Amino acid sequence: MKQFTQEFKDQVMKEVQEVGNLSLVCRKHSLRTSTVHGWLHKVTHKVQIAEKKVVKQLQKTIRDQEHEIIVLRALLKKTYPLWNNEKELS
Repeated sequence: MKQFTQEFKDQVMKEVQEVGNLSLVCRKHSLRTSTVHGWLHKVTHKVQIAEKKVVKQLQKTIRDQEHEIIVLRALLKKTYPLWNNEKELS
């Protein structure tokens, strides 16, 4: 798979905006239209992509903390019988 520099991608996307014809610019640079569409999608949806990454990371943190809470509660139940509601304070 061929790797393109960010400068090249920016140049091609600028040309697409100036010319207004994606297919023509792609033929000029011997690129697939789907490749350039992908670059344009990433640029136009940069905020949404970043937000999705943050949401995914936060969901992972929540899952980890929920698991930790379950483990700590189980440990408390083993250590302190009152956590099991087995014995009442006299």
